[in-house]
Amino acid sequence: MSVGFQSEGSSAKNPDFMESRSIPWLLLQFSLPAIIASLVSVTYNLVARIFVAQRFGMDGVAAVTVAFPVIVLFLAVAMTIGTGATILISIRLGEKNNDKAEEALGQALFLSVLTAAVFIFFGQIFLDPILRLVGATGDAADPNSVFSLAKSYLSVVIWGVLTQHIAFGVNNFIRAEGKPFIAMVSMLISAILNGALDYVFLFVFRTGIWGAGLANVLACAVAAGWIMYLYFSGKTILRWRLKYFRINWPLAKDIAICGAVPFATQACSAIMQTTQNNLLVHYGNLYGQAHGYAFNGGDLAVGIMGTVVAISSTLIMPFLGLGQGMQPIIGYNSGANRLDRVLDTVKLTIKVAVIGSLFLWFFLEWRADWAVKWFLRVGEEGYDEKLRLGILAIRALCLCVPFIAVNVLASGYFQAQGRPILALMMTLARQLLVLLPCLVLSTYLFERFWGFGKGLNGCWFSFPAADLSGFLIALVFLRIDFKAKHKLLRERQEQALRGAATEKETV
Repeated sequence: MSVGFQSEGSSAKNPDFMESRSIPWLLLQFSLPAIIASLVSVTYNLVARIFVAQRFGMDGVAAVTVAFPVIVLFLAVAMTIGTGATILISIRLGEKNNDKAEEALGQALFLSVLTAAVFIFFGQIFLDPILRLVGATGDAADPNSVFSLAKSYLSVVIWGVLTQHIAFGVNNFIRAEGKPFIAMVSMLISAILNGALDYVFLFVFRTGIWGAGLANVLACAVAAGWIMYLYFSGKTILRWRLKYFRINWPLAKDIAICGAVPFATQACSAIMQTTQNNLLVHYGNLYGQAHGYAFNGGDLAVGIMGTVVAISSTLIMPFLGLGQGMQPIIGYNSGANRLDRVLDTVKLTIKVAVIGSLFLWFFLEWRADWAVKWFLRVGEEGYDEKLRLGILAIRALCLCVPFIAVNVLASGYFQAQGRPILALMMTLARQLLVLLPCLVLSTYLFERFWGFGKGLNGCWFSFPAADLSGFLIALVFLRIDFKAKHKLLRERQEQALRGAATEKETV
């Protein structure tokens, strides 16, 4: 009836191999493409910030950093829809109910279009006050101020919200169908094209910082077009059907609940980044005054934080990819009631993550200077001071990388089982109950008791304290869950033995 929508009919073969194939092989099959895609995805963000730093200096990095809470909010909604629908799709496929899986697919597309329209409308109208809220400083009339640079960048990015929703949210559905390689290709298209366009716009055409925003929009548009082609050409198990492209309140509610964890994670991240940006501006100015900087210490502190976030995100992405690869396996086996495979999958995933994170932690603590230098221009004003501050910040924020790996996987584990409230509680506990108060309190205490200009250090060391707390919380919930599942498995085994004994006696 309409372009690309299949009107009726069921799907092709379900991914039954998730219930029978070797778990280590399944984890490798699903996680490796997700890890590669995640690494490439975060690498383009890293490279984009390096390009911005080399072209516009640390003020350019600060501009992208203050714009990031707004972008994170866009991604929060995209991941809510994408992750929530993916979980429902995985469970329905495990139950062999493909019609319900396609209903979730259509609802997710409808919600993506609706929320993108809302973001574009309100984002363009209230852009100036939003930027002031998230910590952008400087005179709006000065084209080189952090505020003007951030506005130039974000005003372009906002127009690409829908393509971001499809490229990063809807892409998860392909992985849920048991096709992780195709999902990886979709991410690679966006990431590689973004990096290439960043270079072309910033260094060949010599555009303003808005060129970095345009590169993001165009790259996401191409990736979104590729994903739409896959569904419209019939290369996927499930189909987008016109009859499901409408609001379905009960299903929308289920998607929102199942996707509550990534939304809470990203929304809390946006709140945290907004709070930290404003704290960094205040205490960074005091730090600059204490050290006699001729440049703005607040903008420097925000730029350093943006640098550290870009670097630390590169470390965390493999664990997110590992978690993404784990989720379809756990979701399918949860739907198929194979608790033994659910436990084996999550335990193996955590072991791999902890071992890998120890290597990454050691390297970064050892060569923090090498990482920071990519974001500095040799000979720029205050080069040595910026390098020292960047090394301190990155060593502090990455102090608990192995704990972060466990936190990420624990949250993804509970999500994949359709238990988002528990994962949400873990996220909120770390972000709102620990990190937010710690940020506010530690900066004040460092400034109050360690001397003028020391409050900035409190910001850096708040993050490892929150990571340790989050790890302990995750450990408690995982232990309770594992004990309950082991008990249920023992009961099933005992019941099976009693049934076999009864049958033997009858014979």
